[in-house]
Amino acid sequence: MIGKDEILRRGYVDVKVYVTGLRQSHRLEVVKEKTSVGVVPFLMCKHYIPTAELVRLAEMLQLPVKHKDVVVFPKGKMAIHFAERAEKTIRGVHVVVQQDTVEAEIEAEEESGQES
Repeated sequence: MIGKDEILRRGYVDVKVYVTGLRQSHRLEVVKEKTSVGVVPFLMCKHYIPTAELVRLAEMLQLPVKHKDVVVFPKGKMAIHFAERAEKTIRGVHVVVQQDTVEAEIEAEEESGQES
């Protein structure tokens, strides 16, 4: 099976999907879109593919898949997991720009154990 690095390098992937009971071949092209977390590569569908098949493809290829208004990410991942980091060289210094990380803790509530 082809890996996600190979897909991103080639710029497309050919897949087989079921649409209304028929097995079809589709070419998904890599399109990089600017989002709030950075530039994210999406596999774009030109023709209709059912949402269940989009979910299967996202899981199988481990890349986000998009068709019109439907965006599907692999299970447990979000756009930030696929965002490309901005790297620049300013006056001979290599600079990496990353999204801010917000860390939060959940405090457990203490039970007031009063027994009669």
